[in-house]
Amino acid sequence: MQHLQYPVHVNAPIEHVWAFALDTSRWPDWQPRSEYVDFSGPLDQAGTTYVQRWRMMGHEMTANCNVVEVVPQRLYHEHSDMGPMETVIRFEPEGDGTLVNFEFDYEMPGHLPKVIESLVSKGWVERQTTQMLDDFKAVAEATVPVAV
Repeated sequence: MQHLQYPVHVNAPIEHVWAFALDTSRWPDWQPRSEYVDFSGPLDQAGTTYVQRWRMMGHEMTANCNVVEVVPQRLYHEHSDMGPMETVIRFEPEGDGTLVNFEFDYEMPGHLPKVIESLVSKGWVERQTTQMLDDFKAVAEATVPVAV
């Protein structure tokens, strides 16, 4: 199983970053290569399920996702059957902003030989994840309400 960890400092209050991260209407802004459908409930409730579809290395993929644990403004944990994959996102106040720590434990689907998988797909996953989280930071910061 591969493990990736990405800390991201977002120049926005934790309340805003939390709400932005769980606002599925904003997901296309920072996850443009995926489609999310069939939500059974709100993401801030354990037990909520949804379906993710995307293309990776020429393969169309579908994942069933399940919200495992939620601690408001602190922790979001979900499980996906694709691979499988565990995603844990931790939120911590940091100065005037928020430290968001994204952790992923995943296995690639069995489409590639293990040697190629570790050489090619890990690099691809890291590049895609880095770009996605850069977009997350940029859009979260750009959407902070202005105090009046």
